[in-house]
Amino acid sequence: MYRRNNWLLLLMVALCLFLSGCGDDDNNDSTKSSANITKAEFVGEVSAYFQWPHPDDYNDIWKTEPKKFNDVETTDEYGKLIEAAYEEGVISEDASGNFNPDSTVTYAEAAEILAEAFKVSDEIVEAYIDEFTSQSNQELLSTADFNSLFNDLKETIVAPTYALPRQNYAAPRRYVKLYTATPGATIYYTSDGTDPVVGESEVYTIPDKGHINEALSNDQLPERDVVYKAISVKEGMAPSEIQTFTWHLYRPVEAPYESKLIVEGSGTTPTVYQIYNNAESVRAMAWYIEGQTKAMLFDALQTNESSPYNLVTYIQNNLNRSGKELFLVIGHEHGDHDAQAPNFLAAGLDVYFNHRGWSAVIGGYFGKLFATDEEEAQIIDVEEGDSFDLGGASFDVYAMPGHANGNIVIQDKVHGLIFSSDIYGCTRAGSADNVGVSGLKVDRLLSFTQQTYSNYKKDDGKTTMLFTGHDESPLTDNNLRLFEAALQQVIDNGEAGCSPTLRGNNNPPYTRTTLIGDMWKDGTNWIALSIGGIMGDDYEYLTNSPTNAAGETTAINYNTDLTDSDAEQGFMKYSVLSNIDIEGGELEGVEVSWAAPVEFSWGGETITTYNSLPNKFDPWTYNYIIDVPTGNDTITIIPTTMSTQVQSIEINGEQVDYRSRTTIPVNDGTIITIDIVAPDAVTTSTYTFTVHNI
Repeated sequence: MYRRNNWLLLLMVALCLFLSGCGDDDNNDSTKSSANITKAEFVGEVSAYFQWPHPDDYNDIWKTEPKKFNDVETTDEYGKLIEAAYEEGVISEDASGNFNPDSTVTYAEAAEILAEAFKVSDEIVEAYIDEFTSQSNQELLSTADFNSLFNDLKETIVAPTYALPRQNYAAPRRYVKLYTATPGATIYYTSDGTDPVVGESEVYTIPDKGHINEALSNDQLPERDVVYKAISVKEGMAPSEIQTFTWHLYRPVEAPYESKLIVEGSGTTPTVYQIYNNAESVRAMAWYIEGQTKAMLFDALQTNESSPYNLVTYIQNNLNRSGKELFLVIGHEHGDHDAQAPNFLAAGLDVYFNHRGWSAVIGGYFGKLFATDEEEAQIIDVEEGDSFDLGGASFDVYAMPGHANGNIVIQDKVHGLIFSSDIYGCTRAGSADNVGVSGLKVDRLLSFTQQTYSNYKKDDGKTTMLFTGHDESPLTDNNLRLFEAALQQVIDNGEAGCSPTLRGNNNPPYTRTTLIGDMWKDGTNWIALSIGGIMGDDYEYLTNSPTNAAGETTAINYNTDLTDSDAEQGFMKYSVLSNIDIEGGELEGVEVSWAAPVEFSWGGETITTYNSLPNKFDPWTYNYIIDVPTGNDTITIIPTTMSTQVQSIEINGEQVDYRSRTTIPVNDGTIITIDIVAPDAVTTSTYTFTVHNI
């Protein structure tokens, strides 16, 4: 059992040896040559070590405006680090609201800041300030002394436990992350208000616990406090003090809809409003899009139709004041995105909803969405290849299963506006730490992702703004690329490209996830996707037994066999394309299926939905036709291999690079071959493309 007096003794010894110069005549020499450290440098070093995030670096919708000094800009060399320390309460402003970044640092000032950072009690602060300032004959702290002191403190005293998200923002739920800056330290914690006991209380690690979900259940509304206590320890070092963290959760039982203008329309640009409801447990987003002649709502939130707050009425009274024809498009079949659909039917408005999602809304977890057969019969199917013309803005429809079989995406190619519902993830720090996409195997999803992105770009299409089902503001093209990159790292590295879930409580521990970036450092430029199974298990998150070029089922399993240390790494066998772009011609695709058909009752009839899409490139179909308009005597081929680590790609016997452009002379009947050698240097595939003039 650690004792507080042991902590104090170690601290006092460290301070005596490294600040007061005790037992070291050289340290008592006030003429030593090392330059004095500036306040900006000092706080910057301390802030970086303790890993305090800057408010600009994470996407937390419940954060308040960060505190600012009058004389520090965020863009200054140490600006973010200084402001992060200010936000943490470790430093304060002077009477004029300044930080004075270029000023020197006295020993007393250094001690006080370090005490705050290490979370030392006031009594200990006073004791060690008196101790080292009375023995030191240097008033100002030199860079050399600071480095010596700080390095010793980091090796002597365990850094305190810190917690994210910050405590002072009320929110409907929180995903709690605990951390300490001391490498190898163990965090013991409690969440019942009692003090943690070293060796007895629960141990927190991100792989074991993820970010722990603390949410309000319906019987806890409208508010409750969540209290965590934590201590960090490491053998041979003084333990940290116990830290207490309190988050105030607040969510009203019922609330009116609210909206925010995101894109101000013009004669050639659609208007876009974000709509949300603070009473909803997961705070989904709906997007009102208005053109010159019509208005569309994309997604219909989580508030039940029986609520006194009607989404149709809200839109008509607050957004669609000119009375343009209004209709609803459901992005996917989950209950936080379609709950108000019955109110649109009741108002006589059209509701579009992809048929692959219908079976999910007849019961089960989210309950029955439509009360009668008549309501179900009114639903209009929407599918890839459809489009919506709002007047001055036209939206093309694409299917993007993975999160849900019925997930669709719409794109305004001219203005680059993409509305995706949930498929591309969520970047809200501390409120949704990953998004499940295990409805497709990762390789199949990667192929669909690349094909869809190619379609976004066709005909000079733009990908400027991405609107998701839970992000509060639009994302960018970079988030589309991050989605692909997260899938690609799994294909290229197998289990080594995966990591344990961050979404504690929602997912079992070690749920297999692919992660890029850090939600507390990278703003909206990070992603986490749950792809199925538990790290190290035999769940097949990659394809097993595809067909070969002859149409025969082979024994290839791309999943890593974790039960046999000598087994080949399955992901090294990818010798297939995941996508192929053709300029000057059009590929005749095939029907691609990813799940079994579903038979169910809908609108009073028994129907079957097929989880498949026509006219797609299939990595395991090896013979294709390319339609080329008569008069085109060349086409350009851009091959994308499933793995970026393939040994070679050849087009008509000539070596080419991944995603390189190859222009080929063609006429009716021209045959083009693509040969690929897998990363294992053994497995091969050959594709044949025959040109047909049309």
